[in-house]
Amino acid sequence: MPNNENDDIAVIDEELIQHALVDSADPSAGGAISLAAMVSEATSLRLSFKNIKKIDNLAGFENLTSLCLDNNVIDSICNISHLTQLKWLDLSFNNISVIEGLETCTQLMDISLFNNQIETVQGLDECKELQCLSLGNNKINSLDICQYLRKFKKLNLINLEGNPVCREPEYKAQLLAFLPKIKYLDYALIHASDVANAREQYQDELQDAEEQELIEADKAKRDATAAQETAMLEAANLTVTQTIFDDFFREDTEYNKLQHLPQINDIVEDLQNAINTQSEELKDKGLSLQKEKEEEIEKFEKALESVRAKGASVSIKKIEDFARQKKRVFREIEVNDASLMTAQPLLDELKNLYDELMDMEMQQVQQFQELLDQFENAYGYLKQQCAEQTTNYFKAIQEAEEKYHEDVTKLANELLTKNGEGELPEGLTEDAKNLLVDRDALLASISSSHDIHVSKAYSAESIMEEREKHNAEAIVKKYTDDAATRNRSRIMELYKFVEDSKASILMILNQKTQEEEDEYE
Repeated sequence: MPNNENDDIAVIDEELIQHALVDSADPSAGGAISLAAMVSEATSLRLSFKNIKKIDNLAGFENLTSLCLDNNVIDSICNISHLTQLKWLDLSFNNISVIEGLETCTQLMDISLFNNQIETVQGLDECKELQCLSLGNNKINSLDICQYLRKFKKLNLINLEGNPVCREPEYKAQLLAFLPKIKYLDYALIHASDVANAREQYQDELQDAEEQELIEADKAKRDATAAQETAMLEAANLTVTQTIFDDFFREDTEYNKLQHLPQINDIVEDLQNAINTQSEELKDKGLSLQKEKEEEIEKFEKALESVRAKGASVSIKKIEDFARQKKRVFREIEVNDASLMTAQPLLDELKNLYDELMDMEMQQVQQFQELLDQFENAYGYLKQQCAEQTTNYFKAIQEAEEKYHEDVTKLANELLTKNGEGELPEGLTEDAKNLLVDRDALLASISSSHDIHVSKAYSAESIMEEREKHNAEAIVKKYTDDAATRNRSRIMELYKFVEDSKASILMILNQKTQEEEDEYE
């Protein structure tokens, strides 16, 4: 049974965590270890029977694979989204009513929510590795659980004993039919013959379920493909190719009236086909240019890495040479009389080394700028090609819109003429007839609709141009900022190296001098 909530509520704090970690620590592991280190290294945490109300303060436990919080008074699953390595979670004997907060805990294999207040099984969708699920002694009352649990292909043990649903006459048969891979149900081993009989009993329902799952799987595949394409187009600044036609009509209130004109659907379809043709052409060219951009980025980064690696190699060699020289001088100081003259050549060499390393750093800055200039030229050429493609695309879109406008205007004039002659086609709707009553109003609606489409095209072109400019500037800024940060860090590193080296030389010299003075006295 969970603790009494009327008792003093415990908070998960440092003291509680430390006690839990110390209690579970390996006694053979010697040496003191900080709480932070214990937390970061912990793979298991047990906080049972503590009268804990809220899951909290588990920051730093990213390596946890097992979390035991049973027999508390916890009423919600929260604040564990960062525990992405969890494989075993025990929240039995608490007051939880909703399964939630597990979206990022995708490695969970064993979950116990035994003896809580749960009515609906949900919130486990991302736990694809789930093998054992204990939900006994809750308030689950619907066999819909069978459909929900079918998605967990690795589930082989489930416990629902003590729930109202267990009193359903078809409880066991339906579970075995819909979950044929279950090996243990409510603590009992499942026999293959029971599964076969259950599947035969529910064969029609299973067929419907399997067909629905195929439909859903196909939709999920299509959605994933569409999402992947959208991401590619977003990266290449080509999302307009997916939205431009819909954007034309989404806020076109005039078209709500014009759509009643006979044959206008054919004209709209012609516009859509023209836009689709141009959009596909822009996508092909744009994605090809995006690939070239990515290749230029990779080429620049490799060249920069090579330059920096070469510079680092030379710097390391110079520092190592100085270190060997320093050791020789220190040995000489040990065996001979110490004086500043003995160490002065080393101090002079240290200053020379600092100057050389600073010169090399300045060369690194210059080489970076040269590489960046080359990159900007190459990338700028590709950006210019993108701009030309964008201009050509929207020019073609404008031409398609002009034709659409002309065709709709022509259709309207023909209908207006027939209306004046009393020769309107049969079956014309009342909405269409009402449009033809006022010639000026109809033509004004067509003109307004055209203006809306043109405005959308101009806006989309402006957005594309601005994004292309922003993307290019963001790339250069990132490299420039990274280089500046690296340069500042390197200069501080060199300064510290020189000061530390100088201090160590003088310290050895002073120690030797003091020893000689002590001997003299």
